[in-house]
Amino acid sequence: MARLKVKLSRNLRRTIMQGHPWVYKDAVSSPGVVDKAQLCCVLDSKGEQLAWAIYDPHSPLSLRILSTQDAPPSAAFFEKRFHQAYQIRNSVRSDMTTAYRLFNGEGDLLPGLICDVYDTTAVVQFDGPGPSEFWDKNLISQWILKNTDCISVVEKTRRSPTRSTELIAGENYNNEPIIKENGVMFKVNLEKGQKTGFFLDQRDNRNYIRQCSAGKSVLNLFSYTGGFSVYAGLGKAKKVASLDVSKGAILSAEENWALNGLDPALHTGLCVDVFEYLNGKPEMWDHIIVDPPSMSHSEDQNAVAKSKYIELFAAAAKRVDKNGELSLSSCSSHISFDDFFEITNECLSIARRKGQILRVSGQGPDHPFPHACHEFRYLKFIHLRLD
Repeated sequence: MARLKVKLSRNLRRTIMQGHPWVYKDAVSSPGVVDKAQLCCVLDSKGEQLAWAIYDPHSPLSLRILSTQDAPPSAAFFEKRFHQAYQIRNSVRSDMTTAYRLFNGEGDLLPGLICDVYDTTAVVQFDGPGPSEFWDKNLISQWILKNTDCISVVEKTRRSPTRSTELIAGENYNNEPIIKENGVMFKVNLEKGQKTGFFLDQRDNRNYIRQCSAGKSVLNLFSYTGGFSVYAGLGKAKKVASLDVSKGAILSAEENWALNGLDPALHTGLCVDVFEYLNGKPEMWDHIIVDPPSMSHSEDQNAVAKSKYIELFAAAAKRVDKNGELSLSSCSSHISFDDFFEITNECLSIARRKGQILRVSGQGPDHPFPHACHEFRYLKFIHLRLD
Protein backbone atom coordinates (compact mmCIF):
# COMPACT_ATOMS: atom_id res chain seq x y z
CA MET A 1 0.00 0.00 0.00
CA ALA A 2 1.39 3.41 -0.99
CA ARG A 3 1.91 5.72 1.94
CA LEU A 4 1.80 9.49 2.02
CA LYS A 5 5.27 11.05 2.16
CA VAL A 6 5.78 14.55 3.53
CA LYS A 7 9.09 16.37 3.18
CA LEU A 8 10.33 19.02 5.60
CA SER A 9 11.39 22.36 4.13
CA ARG A 10 13.62 23.08 7.13
CA ASN A 11 16.31 21.11 8.91
CA LEU A 12 14.35 19.87 11.94
CA ARG A 13 16.04 16.47 12.26
CA ARG A 14 17.69 17.21 15.60
CA THR A 15 14.52 18.75 17.06
CA ILE A 16 12.40 15.76 16.10
CA MET A 17 15.00 13.21 17.23
CA GLN A 18 15.15 15.00 20.61
CA GLY A 19 11.42 14.38 21.01
CA HIS A 20 9.59 17.53 19.95
CA PRO A 21 6.22 16.24 18.69
CA TRP A 22 5.04 19.11 16.44
CA VAL A 23 5.87 20.48 12.99
CA TYR A 24 3.93 23.45 11.65
CA LYS A 25 2.72 24.03 8.10
CA ASP A 26 5.40 26.59 7.23
CA ALA A 27 8.10 23.94 7.75
CA VAL A 28 6.51 21.38 5.43
CA SER A 29 6.57 21.08 1.66
CA SER A 30 2.99 20.57 0.47
CA PRO A 31 2.27 16.92 -0.40
CA GLY A 32 -0.50 18.00 -2.72
CA VAL A 33 -4.23 17.61 -2.20
CA VAL A 34 -4.97 15.53 0.91
CA ASP A 35 -8.55 15.44 2.13
CA LYS A 36 -8.20 13.48 5.34
CA ALA A 37 -5.73 13.20 8.22
CA GLN A 38 -3.60 10.08 7.86
CA LEU A 39 -0.34 8.34 8.67
CA CYS A 40 2.61 9.70 6.73
CA CYS A 41 6.31 9.04 6.35
CA VAL A 42 8.26 12.19 7.24
CA LEU A 43 11.33 12.91 5.13
CA ASP A 44 13.97 15.35 6.31
CA SER A 45 15.06 18.34 4.21
CA LYS A 46 17.51 16.04 2.35
CA GLY A 47 14.80 13.54 1.47
CA GLU A 48 15.84 10.84 3.97
CA GLN A 49 13.28 9.04 6.13
CA LEU A 50 13.07 10.64 9.56
CA ALA A 51 9.82 9.73 11.31
CA TRP A 52 6.20 8.63 11.14
CA ALA A 53 3.51 11.19 11.90
CA ILE A 54 -0.13 12.17 11.67
CA TYR A 55 -0.45 14.51 8.71
CA ASP A 56 -3.32 16.94 9.33
CA PRO A 57 -4.52 18.89 6.26
CA HIS A 58 -7.03 20.87 8.35
CA SER A 59 -4.66 22.58 10.77
CA PRO A 60 -1.61 24.88 10.86
CA LEU A 61 -0.11 22.08 12.96
CA SER A 62 0.65 19.83 9.99
CA LEU A 63 2.57 17.00 11.64
CA ARG A 64 2.20 15.27 14.99
CA ILE A 65 5.13 12.88 15.38
CA LEU A 66 4.27 9.30 16.31
CA SER A 67 7.59 7.46 16.00
CA THR A 68 11.15 7.72 14.73
CA GLN A 69 11.43 3.96 14.16
CA ASP A 70 12.04 2.57 10.69
CA ALA A 71 8.82 0.55 10.55
CA PRO A 72 5.42 2.28 10.47
CA PRO A 73 3.38 2.12 13.69
CA SER A 74 0.89 -0.75 13.84
CA ALA A 75 -2.08 -1.60 16.07
CA ALA A 76 0.32 -3.53 18.35
CA PHE A 77 2.58 -0.46 18.49
CA PHE A 78 -0.29 1.73 19.71
CA GLU A 79 -1.52 -0.88 22.18
CA LYS A 80 1.96 -0.92 23.70
CA ARG A 81 1.76 2.87 24.09
CA PHE A 82 -1.67 2.50 25.76
CA HIS A 83 -0.21 -0.01 28.19
CA GLN A 84 2.75 2.22 29.03
CA ALA A 85 0.38 5.10 29.78
CA TYR A 86 -1.75 2.87 32.01
CA GLN A 87 1.31 1.72 33.96
CA ILE A 88 2.42 5.32 34.57
CA ARG A 89 -0.89 5.88 36.39
CA ASN A 90 -0.19 3.12 38.93
CA SER A 91 0.79 5.75 41.50
CA VAL A 92 -2.43 7.70 40.95
CA ARG A 93 -5.36 5.32 40.66
CA SER A 94 -6.57 3.49 43.75
CA ASP A 95 -9.72 2.80 45.76
CA MET A 96 -9.31 6.37 47.08
CA THR A 97 -8.81 7.95 43.64
CA THR A 98 -11.17 6.66 40.98
CA ALA A 99 -10.76 9.50 38.45
CA TYR A 100 -7.57 10.19 36.53
CA ARG A 101 -6.20 11.01 33.09
CA LEU A 102 -5.36 7.82 31.24
CA PHE A 103 -3.99 9.26 27.97
CA ASN A 104 -2.50 12.75 27.84
CA GLY A 105 -1.90 13.22 24.14
CA GLU A 106 1.65 14.10 23.19
CA GLY A 107 2.70 13.64 26.84
CA ASP A 108 2.05 9.90 26.42
CA LEU A 109 3.33 9.78 22.83
CA LEU A 110 -0.30 9.55 21.69
CA PRO A 111 -0.66 12.88 19.87
CA GLY A 112 -4.08 14.47 19.84
CA LEU A 113 -5.67 11.72 21.99
CA ILE A 114 -7.07 12.49 25.46
CA CYS A 115 -8.83 10.03 27.74
CA ASP A 116 -10.04 10.63 31.30
CA VAL A 117 -11.45 7.90 33.53
CA TYR A 118 -14.39 8.61 35.85
CA ASP A 119 -15.00 5.53 37.97
CA THR A 120 -16.10 2.95 35.37
CA THR A 121 -16.53 5.34 32.42
CA ALA A 122 -13.72 6.44 30.10
CA VAL A 123 -14.25 9.76 28.31
CA VAL A 124 -12.27 10.15 25.08
CA GLN A 125 -11.53 13.48 23.36
CA PHE A 126 -9.58 14.33 20.22
CA ASP A 127 -7.65 17.56 19.75
CA GLY A 128 -9.35 18.69 16.57
CA PRO A 129 -10.69 17.14 13.34
CA GLY A 130 -7.32 15.70 12.29
CA PRO A 131 -6.73 13.47 15.33
CA SER A 132 -10.40 12.51 15.30
CA GLU A 133 -10.04 11.26 11.71
CA PHE A 134 -6.75 9.49 12.35
CA TRP A 135 -7.30 7.56 15.56
CA ASP A 136 -9.05 4.18 15.43
CA LYS A 137 -11.84 4.62 17.99
CA ASN A 138 -12.62 0.91 18.04
CA LEU A 139 -8.99 0.00 18.78
CA ILE A 140 -8.87 2.54 21.62
CA SER A 141 -12.21 1.64 23.18
CA GLN A 142 -11.71 -2.13 23.01
CA TRP A 143 -8.27 -1.83 24.64
CA ILE A 144 -9.77 0.27 27.44
CA LEU A 145 -12.61 -2.19 28.08
CA LYS A 146 -10.19 -5.11 28.12
CA ASN A 147 -7.38 -3.62 30.21
CA THR A 148 -9.00 -1.23 32.71
CA ASP A 149 -11.95 -1.32 35.13
CA CYS A 150 -14.05 0.75 32.71
CA ILE A 151 -17.25 -0.76 31.37
CA SER A 152 -18.18 2.21 29.14
CA VAL A 153 -16.26 4.38 26.66
CA VAL A 154 -17.73 7.75 25.71
CA GLU A 155 -16.55 10.28 23.14
CA LYS A 156 -16.98 13.94 24.07
CA THR A 157 -16.66 16.66 21.46
CA ARG A 158 -13.96 19.26 22.13
CA ARG A 159 -14.57 23.03 22.07
CA SER A 160 -18.20 22.52 21.13
CA PRO A 161 -21.01 24.71 22.51
CA THR A 162 -23.13 21.61 23.00
CA ARG A 163 -20.32 19.51 24.55
CA SER A 164 -22.11 16.43 23.25
CA THR A 165 -21.23 12.96 24.51
CA GLU A 166 -21.76 9.68 22.70
CA LEU A 167 -21.34 6.09 23.84
CA ILE A 168 -18.88 4.41 21.48
CA ALA A 169 -18.33 1.09 23.30
CA GLY A 170 -19.48 -0.90 26.30
CA GLU A 171 -22.50 -0.59 28.54
CA ASN A 172 -24.81 2.37 29.10
CA TYR A 173 -23.15 4.91 31.37
CA ASN A 174 -24.11 7.21 34.22
CA ASN A 175 -23.76 10.82 33.03
CA GLU A 176 -23.24 11.99 36.64
CA PRO A 177 -20.90 9.51 38.32
CA ILE A 178 -19.66 10.10 41.84
CA ILE A 179 -15.88 9.87 41.87
CA LYS A 180 -13.28 9.77 44.62
CA GLU A 181 -10.15 11.91 44.63
CA ASN A 182 -7.80 11.36 47.57
CA GLY A 183 -10.90 10.02 49.34
CA VAL A 184 -12.87 13.21 48.61
CA MET A 185 -16.14 12.71 46.72
CA PHE A 186 -17.43 14.73 43.78
CA LYS A 187 -20.39 14.38 41.46
CA VAL A 188 -19.22 14.97 37.87
CA ASN A 189 -21.44 15.87 34.92
CA LEU A 190 -19.72 14.28 31.95
CA GLU A 191 -21.79 16.04 29.28
CA LYS A 192 -22.06 19.59 30.65
CA GLY A 193 -18.86 19.71 32.70
CA GLN A 194 -15.75 21.60 31.61
CA LYS A 195 -13.05 19.64 29.75
CA THR A 196 -14.12 16.00 29.99
CA GLY A 197 -16.18 16.75 33.11
CA PHE A 198 -13.76 17.80 35.87
CA PHE A 199 -10.40 19.53 36.32
CA LEU A 200 -8.34 16.46 37.19
CA ASP A 201 -5.04 18.33 36.72
CA GLN A 202 -5.48 20.26 40.01
CA ARG A 203 -5.74 17.12 42.17
CA ASP A 204 -2.41 17.53 43.98
CA ASN A 205 -2.92 21.27 44.49
CA ARG A 206 -6.38 20.70 45.96
CA ASN A 207 -4.91 18.17 48.39
CA TYR A 208 -2.28 20.73 49.35
CA ILE A 209 -5.02 23.26 50.13
CA ARG A 210 -6.59 20.74 52.51
CA GLN A 211 -3.30 20.58 54.41
CA CYS A 212 -3.06 24.35 54.99
CA SER A 213 -6.65 25.45 55.66
CA ALA A 214 -7.21 24.71 59.35
CA GLY A 215 -8.81 27.62 61.21
CA LYS A 216 -8.78 29.95 58.18
CA SER A 217 -11.42 31.78 56.18
CA VAL A 218 -11.05 30.71 52.54
CA LEU A 219 -12.45 32.37 49.42
CA ASN A 220 -12.41 30.26 46.24
CA LEU A 221 -12.72 32.46 43.14
CA PHE A 222 -13.83 30.85 39.85
CA SER A 223 -14.84 27.95 42.08
CA TYR A 224 -16.57 25.88 39.36
CA THR A 225 -18.01 22.84 41.20
CA GLY A 226 -16.17 23.61 44.44
CA GLY A 227 -13.04 21.46 44.24
CA PHE A 228 -10.75 23.71 46.28
CA SER A 229 -13.68 24.66 48.55
CA VAL A 230 -14.46 21.09 49.57
CA TYR A 231 -10.79 20.33 50.28
CA ALA A 232 -10.53 23.51 52.40
CA GLY A 233 -13.62 22.43 54.35
CA LEU A 234 -12.19 18.98 54.94
CA GLY A 235 -9.01 20.71 56.09
CA LYS A 236 -10.99 22.34 58.93
CA ALA A 237 -11.33 25.85 57.49
CA LYS A 238 -13.52 27.99 59.74
CA LYS A 239 -15.41 29.51 56.79
CA VAL A 240 -15.41 28.85 53.03
CA ALA A 241 -17.02 30.74 50.16
CA SER A 242 -17.30 29.49 46.56
CA LEU A 243 -17.67 32.27 44.00
CA ASP A 244 -18.58 31.67 40.35
CA VAL A 245 -20.68 33.49 37.75
CA SER A 246 -22.48 30.22 36.90
CA LYS A 247 -25.48 29.39 39.07
CA GLY A 248 -25.20 25.76 38.03
CA ALA A 249 -21.58 25.64 39.21
CA ILE A 250 -22.55 27.09 42.60
CA LEU A 251 -25.34 24.56 43.04
CA SER A 252 -22.85 21.79 42.21
CA ALA A 253 -20.35 23.21 44.72
CA GLU A 254 -23.01 23.15 47.41
CA GLU A 255 -23.96 19.59 46.47
CA ASN A 256 -20.32 18.43 46.61
CA TRP A 257 -19.91 20.15 49.98
CA ALA A 258 -22.87 18.18 51.35
CA LEU A 259 -21.70 14.98 49.65
CA ASN A 260 -18.63 15.01 51.91
CA GLY A 261 -20.61 15.48 55.11
CA LEU A 262 -19.48 19.07 55.71
CA ASP A 263 -21.50 21.53 57.78
CA PRO A 264 -23.60 23.67 55.37
CA ALA A 265 -23.37 26.59 57.79
CA LEU A 266 -19.63 26.86 57.07
CA HIS A 267 -20.04 27.25 53.28
CA THR A 268 -21.47 30.10 51.20
CA GLY A 269 -22.14 29.93 47.47
CA LEU A 270 -21.85 33.29 45.70
CA CYS A 271 -23.18 33.54 42.15
CA VAL A 272 -21.56 36.79 41.06
CA ASP A 273 -18.94 38.16 38.67
CA VAL A 274 -15.51 37.97 40.27
CA PHE A 275 -14.50 41.55 39.42
CA GLU A 276 -17.87 42.84 40.63
CA TYR A 277 -17.26 41.14 43.96
CA LEU A 278 -13.61 42.21 44.32
CA ASN A 279 -14.41 45.82 43.47
CA GLY A 280 -17.45 45.91 45.75
CA LYS A 281 -17.79 46.17 49.50
CA PRO A 282 -14.44 45.21 51.07
CA GLU A 283 -14.30 41.86 52.86
CA MET A 284 -10.99 40.41 53.98
CA TRP A 285 -9.99 36.73 53.91
CA ASP A 286 -7.23 34.62 55.42
CA HIS A 287 -6.69 32.78 52.12
CA ILE A 288 -7.92 33.57 48.62
CA ILE A 289 -7.61 31.04 45.79
CA VAL A 290 -7.75 32.38 42.22
CA ASP A 291 -8.03 29.74 39.49
CA PRO A 292 -9.50 31.49 36.41
CA PRO A 293 -10.27 30.04 32.98
CA SER A 294 -7.56 30.31 30.34
CA MET A 295 -7.02 33.91 29.24
CA SER A 296 -4.67 33.18 26.33
CA HIS A 297 -5.36 30.74 23.50
CA SER A 298 -2.50 31.86 21.24
CA GLU A 299 0.84 33.68 21.45
CA ASP A 300 -0.58 36.90 20.03
CA GLN A 301 -3.04 37.10 22.96
CA ASN A 302 -0.31 36.97 25.59
CA ALA A 303 0.09 40.69 26.23
CA VAL A 304 -3.63 41.16 26.82
CA ALA A 305 -3.79 37.98 28.91
CA LYS A 306 -0.92 39.11 31.16
CA SER A 307 -2.66 42.43 31.75
CA LYS A 308 -5.89 40.64 32.71
CA TYR A 309 -4.10 38.28 35.07
CA ILE A 310 -2.29 41.16 36.76
CA GLU A 311 -5.50 43.13 37.23
CA LEU A 312 -7.35 40.12 38.64
CA PHE A 313 -4.58 38.92 40.94
CA ALA A 314 -3.89 42.45 42.25
CA ALA A 315 -7.57 42.90 43.13
CA ALA A 316 -7.53 39.58 44.99
CA ALA A 317 -4.28 40.40 46.82
CA LYS A 318 -5.91 43.55 48.21
CA ARG A 319 -8.59 41.37 49.84
CA VAL A 320 -6.08 39.12 51.68
CA ASP A 321 -5.82 39.93 55.38
CA LYS A 322 -2.52 40.80 57.04
CA ASN A 323 -0.22 37.75 57.10
CA GLY A 324 -2.79 35.94 54.99
CA GLU A 325 -2.30 33.73 51.96
CA LEU A 326 -2.90 33.92 48.22
CA SER A 327 -2.96 30.99 45.79
CA LEU A 328 -2.74 31.87 42.09
CA SER A 329 -3.17 29.56 39.12
CA SER A 330 -3.20 29.66 35.31
CA CYS A 331 -4.07 26.95 32.79
CA SER A 332 -2.97 29.04 29.78
CA SER A 333 -0.35 27.02 27.91
CA HIS A 334 0.98 30.17 26.21
CA ILE A 335 1.78 31.72 29.61
CA SER A 336 5.11 30.27 30.77
CA PHE A 337 6.28 29.85 34.35
CA ASP A 338 8.61 32.82 33.82
CA ASP A 339 5.62 34.84 32.61
CA PHE A 340 3.65 33.74 35.65
CA PHE A 341 6.36 34.84 38.09
CA GLU A 342 6.46 38.20 36.31
CA ILE A 343 2.66 38.47 36.60
CA THR A 344 2.88 37.62 40.31
CA ASN A 345 5.52 40.30 40.90
CA GLU A 346 3.47 42.92 39.07
CA CYS A 347 0.20 42.13 40.82
CA LEU A 348 1.79 42.34 44.27
CA SER A 349 3.46 45.60 43.34
CA ILE A 350 0.12 47.10 42.30
CA ALA A 351 -1.53 45.78 45.48
CA ARG A 352 1.42 47.13 47.52
CA ARG A 353 2.00 43.78 49.13
CA LYS A 354 5.09 41.62 49.60
CA GLY A 355 4.99 37.84 49.58
CA GLN A 356 6.84 34.67 50.42
CA ILE A 357 6.35 31.83 47.93
CA LEU A 358 5.52 28.64 49.82
CA ARG A 359 4.75 26.35 46.90
CA VAL A 360 5.23 26.28 43.14
CA SER A 361 3.65 23.40 41.25
CA GLY A 362 1.74 22.35 38.15
CA GLN A 363 -0.31 19.42 36.89
CA GLY A 364 -0.29 15.98 38.48
CA PRO A 365 1.73 12.94 37.31
CA ASP A 366 -1.16 11.68 35.17
CA HIS A 367 -0.63 14.78 32.97
CA PRO A 368 2.95 14.14 31.74
CA PHE A 369 4.58 16.26 29.04
CA PRO A 370 7.51 15.70 26.65
CA HIS A 371 10.82 17.00 27.99
CA ALA A 372 11.40 18.69 24.64
CA CYS A 373 8.01 20.44 24.55
CA HIS A 374 7.34 22.60 27.59
CA GLU A 375 4.18 23.97 25.99
CA PHE A 376 2.51 20.96 27.60
CA ARG A 377 3.58 22.13 31.05
CA TYR A 378 0.55 24.37 30.98
CA LEU A 379 -0.70 24.45 34.59
CA LYS A 380 0.92 26.93 36.98
CA PHE A 381 0.14 27.12 40.71
CA ILE A 382 1.78 29.45 43.25
CA HIS A 383 0.95 29.71 46.94
CA LEU A 384 2.14 32.80 48.79
CA ARG A 385 2.06 34.23 52.29
CA LEU A 386 1.57 37.99 52.16
CA ASP A 387 2.80 40.65 54.57
